[in-house]
Amino acid sequence: MKNVKLAVAIALAVLVVIFAIQNAEPVGVEFLIWTWTASRALVLFLVFLAGVAVGWLGRAARRRA
Repeated sequence: MKNVKLAVAIALAVLVVIFAIQNAEPVGVEFLIWTWTASRALVLFLVFLAGVAVGWLGRAARRRA
């Protein structure tokens, strides 16, 4: 079972690297009054992290209620 988890983790890491290489071109990002340029992969990763944080905070708030 430990080897399966390691293999899945390595496969996911390879897919992330391929995704980042294929989406490295810079894109313009506008949010409220801020504007900046970043790679598409970085923008998607940051949005993913924001979603994880919102889910984690929502779950923590639901446990306290």
